[in-house]
Amino acid sequence: MILNHVNHKMPIYKDCTLGEMLFVGSCTLVTNGLSLSLLSKLLFGYAWIGTALAIVSLIHVTRFLLSRLQKVKYGKPYGYYQQLIFKKLQNNFLFQRFFKVQYVQRQGKWSVRR
Repeated sequence: MILNHVNHKMPIYKDCTLGEMLFVGSCTLVTNGLSLSLLSKLLFGYAWIGTALAIVSLIHVTRFLLSRLQKVKYGKPYGYYQQLIFKKLQNNFLFQRFFKVQYVQRQGKWSVRR
């Protein structure tokens, strides 16, 4: 039974792996940091106020987004949403040019008569 889970990354928090947690946290820090620092620079003239608010709110926003990601992943096999993202990005010209997609995709109709 344990051999089925050996090749998969272990979930750490709310069925999310360490890589997913780091990705969500870093995206949250960058987007909140930029948006709040620009907003506070426009309102108060100091960008550090928004940066401090972004750092303080980092844990709470990341926990909220990880709970949403847990609900998306519930009942799906390992790597399901990652495969969907790669399938969507495979149609993008820039993504095809710089990255090789590892998944084989069949295009066309399936024939039942064969």
